[in-house]
Amino acid sequence: MNKLKFIFLSIFGFVFFLVPFELMGEEKIAISHIVKFITGNMLDGFISFTMICSWIVLLGTIIFMIYTSKNQYLNGVFKASPINRFMRIGGSFLYLMVLNKWFEGSKFVEKILDPNTGGVMAGDGGLLTTLYITFFVGLMALPLLTHFGAVEFIGIMFGRIVEKLFKVPGYSAVDAIASFVGDGTIGIVVTDTQYQRGYYNKREAYIIATSFSIVGIAFASAVAEELGFSHIFPIFYGAIVLVTVILAFITSRMPLKKFPAKYYEGVTPNRIEIPEGKTVLQHAYDSAVEEASKAKILDVIKQSFKSVIDIYVGFLPIIMFVGTLSLIVAEHTQFFNIISAPLVSVYQVIGYSKEVASMMAPASVVGFADMYLPSLFITESVSEASRFFIGVLAFTQLVFMSETGMVLVKSKIGLNFFDVVKIFIYRTLLSLPILLLVTKLLVYMGMLTY
Repeated sequence: MNKLKFIFLSIFGFVFFLVPFELMGEEKIAISHIVKFITGNMLDGFISFTMICSWIVLLGTIIFMIYTSKNQYLNGVFKASPINRFMRIGGSFLYLMVLNKWFEGSKFVEKILDPNTGGVMAGDGGLLTTLYITFFVGLMALPLLTHFGAVEFIGIMFGRIVEKLFKVPGYSAVDAIASFVGDGTIGIVVTDTQYQRGYYNKREAYIIATSFSIVGIAFASAVAEELGFSHIFPIFYGAIVLVTVILAFITSRMPLKKFPAKYYEGVTPNRIEIPEGKTVLQHAYDSAVEEASKAKILDVIKQSFKSVIDIYVGFLPIIMFVGTLSLIVAEHTQFFNIISAPLVSVYQVIGYSKEVASMMAPASVVGFADMYLPSLFITESVSEASRFFIGVLAFTQLVFMSETGMVLVKSKIGLNFFDVVKIFIYRTLLSLPILLLVTKLLVYMGMLTY
């Protein structure tokens, strides 16, 4: 029974997330078909549901500023750092304001309600509408990939390759896969924990946390849907994987003097080895079946639902807050245009029109604030190649201060804010030429148009 759980549920998970199929004349992955069905058939009801969620987050966050529950789970959901509380409350309020047209008529408020700012984020066709659906469906289905042995099987099978390519322990493949199919912050937390337990030294932990912990497949599918690439999602995600692997290969060979090969203070180094008398395939298969045996379906569903709640409470309001304010800055000031001005010429030289290059340049730098923002800035571009380029770049840049950047700074690995800034800059600069080649190849093959 456990063998069947591993084999069939894992295969179904890969098909669900990665294999596009045609339905009603459109070829997309399953999540995108579900998004279209809900937005096309029950949008009003779903918008009402998201408004209820926003009220719960708004009031719950305020209440838990002065109240502590006996239920530790509720405390974990609603209690947060001062800056997170501010953004949760602000994002929830902005979401409700846009949907209900609160304070309409005020000159300042009109900048928030503008279809090019708050209107992009909320309501019919709004990005948060897509994210609410995508994350619910994606996180509820994600255990098919994470809880029934697929991560262990692939991690162990590719362990030796990872060791040779990236100069880190083979078992770190599990961290990488967990990030790809789950969430980048989870990958960083796992890496930090393994570092403190002695499985990685500081250099290895830095390489893994800054190269492998990419935002997961559920989020990527939402970005692909927004940018119009659901029909080629495996190619979109494959480009992310390809660029990430190349950057990890380069990072693992950098001097990294600040991050020496020293283990966390007071711990004994650990290494996970293939048991004697077993082949890699046998150990991978046995480990996967063992993991499947531990997974209780009801417990997995319960945990997945908790993950949805965590995203709804702690992530989507922040996306609304940061996204709306960034769009206001972009729409009504020249800030992003000024700091990204040199990139306009670069993109024109590459072959994009001045109009498209002017959209790509600010989109290339705004990802430092939040990884979803580049897609907001480029979504109206007429050039498929530009949308693809920026969409993939947003993922390969890795760090964004609304989430992964803060987690890296708080980890025990030893990064500070300026380290995170340097990571963002060098990953951006290294990604550009690789992505140029990938995009041009896809244009040449007829999959994208300029």
